[in-house]
Amino acid sequence: MNTSLEWVILITEQYTAMKAFYEKTLGLPIKRDVPGEEFTQFTLQNCNIAIYGKRYAETLVGKDKIGTPGRAIYSFAASDDIDLLYQQLKAKGVQFIKEPETQPWGQRTAYFTDPDGNIWEIQQWISKPA
Repeated sequence: MNTSLEWVILITEQYTAMKAFYEKTLGLPIKRDVPGEEFTQFTLQNCNIAIYGKRYAETLVGKDKIGTPGRAIYSFAASDDIDLLYQQLKAKGVQFIKEPETQPWGQRTAYFTDPDGNIWEIQQWISKPA
């Protein structure tokens, strides 16, 4: 079994707002966009993020299987200064629910939500655990 994360798939009732948030606000490049199916794929260095419109996702897995969005935490590793990234995203209107804070385990973290309430963490290792 492959143990690396390849995809994060977000199901939304706000497809247009979610697509704009990830493309324009966060600046993620679109790899694939399927008009009419409410599917957009963004490719990061280490995985793919896809946005499915709720109706499209229901056709894939069934209407009774789709839950409420925003019940997980997804994480981006900051390649640069997390405090600078925090300021840049905040200036673009990103709604942070927790400002950058250094954690006891050596990571500096901050948390924000997307238009559907999915929780995202930006994190940077300040000191790796022994």
